[in-house]
Amino acid sequence: MKIITLTMHLPEGFQLPEAGHTEVSVRDASGIQISASGGQGSNVAPTAPVAAMPWQYRFQIDPQAFAVGDELSVSAQMYQEGRAVFLDTDQTFTWDGTDQHVDIHLSLAPASLVETLQAAASGS
Repeated sequence: MKIITLTMHLPEGFQLPEAGHTEVSVRDASGIQISASGGQGSNVAPTAPVAAMPWQYRFQIDPQAFAVGDELSVSAQMYQEGRAVFLDTDQTFTWDGTDQHVDIHLSLAPASLVETLQAAASGS
């Protein structure tokens, strides 16, 4: 088994709210889910400032079931009060056949962006 570590990079200046539900899903090229967050261990989003503890998700991949060069699709999302915080876009990467580290860059959804700007303007 090989371990893939996904590091979710948040938009600059944005920290994950303490209240919310995070989900990470990884699918193969045919759309079959091969891993999903279960809220255990290192697969839990941090509540401390991201600079101190990045949001990482780790999963195993069987080298006998996947070939070097296979594309995998990642969906990472946080829900706060039933609304998605990040743009709902899958990001793909190519498995290199080793224990691999992958950077995933997230963007705020339009509603979250408005709320963040309003909170910054009001000083909260």
